Amino acid sequence: MKKLRFSCEVNSKLKDVVKAFDLPLFKKLAPPLVKMNILQFDGCLKGDEVKFSMNSFGIQQYWYGLILDDFISENEAYFIDVGKKLPWPLTAWHHKHGFKVTERATTEIIDELEFECNSKLMELVLVPLMIGYFSYRKIIYKKEFNV
Repeated sequence: MKKLRFSCEVNSKLKDVVKAFDLPLFKKLAPPLVKMNILQFDGCLKGDEVKFSMNSFGIQQYWYGLILDDFISENEAYFIDVGKKLPWPLTAWHHKHGFKVTERATTEIIDELEFECNSKLMELVLVPLMIGYFSYRKIIYKKEFNV
């Protein structure tokens, strides 16, 4: 199982950032070069489901996820999604979306991933792709929340 952690500080209040994790933001966070078709997006609360198809280079695959848990307080929030049906080569997915108020009264967005593939080699191949994709997400986060 590979574990990766990414963080991005944005100049917005925690509750505003958490509230903005909705369908329009989800669409903006789609990976470049991947056409997504949203089949279901319930939200980011425990029990919600997210289902979509992805088409990349003519290959269509499906992703069904479940929000396993969520939490919000004045200084911290999170929601956790797990993969129920994943595209090849993924066999397991656990993603904690964390949010924390910083000392500067900004919000730190934290993505903690755990994923597994059908082979260790594929996990190693996916690591740089995940790094690239989550670096891309930082650009979107800053654009959305540093206004």
